[in-house]
Amino acid sequence: MSSNISKISWRLAPARPEDEAAVLALYRSLLGTPGTTWNEYYPGPEEVTADTARGSLWCAWGEDGSLLAAASLGDDDPDIRDLSCWTPAAKSCELSRVGVRRDLHGQGMGEAFTRRLLEEAKAQGRETARLLVSRDNPAAARLYQKLGFRTCGETRMYQVDWLCQELPLK
Repeated sequence: MSSNISKISWRLAPARPEDEAAVLALYRSLLGTPGTTWNEYYPGPEEVTADTARGSLWCAWGEDGSLLAAASLGDDDPDIRDLSCWTPAAKSCELSRVGVRRDLHGQGMGEAFTRRLLEEAKAQGRETARLLVSRDNPAAARLYQKLGFRTCGETRMYQVDWLCQELPLK
């Protein structure tokens, strides 16, 4: 992976309601990307609006105002929280729906964005970050492994086989 992202200036910010259309457009633009489990229904407007309302939708904005990446980082979804594979943690968070603009794939944006999200989680006092990564998405699995996530189990949900991964943030 090349590291051209150092040439791009960007900022992390929580999404606002007026950002939801751009986030949904980004998500839709990634349909069909190798390894993605998304479809025309998911993630949809309901997930984007709910993430914004909870304060868990985060965006990477370029200096020109364009949306470079988006992801949800917040309280564990109940379906995810209840999996038996996790290490007990009083203040965990779930990272999900990470999407990076296609023209930035392979340039380090996913890594830089995820690192910054993990810093945000630490600043919020979170002890552990959790995520599910599709077994059919080796690029994402490699990225999360590079960031220190470890596989602690496997599950099948939503008709997809997932690796359950977590990262201590202490």
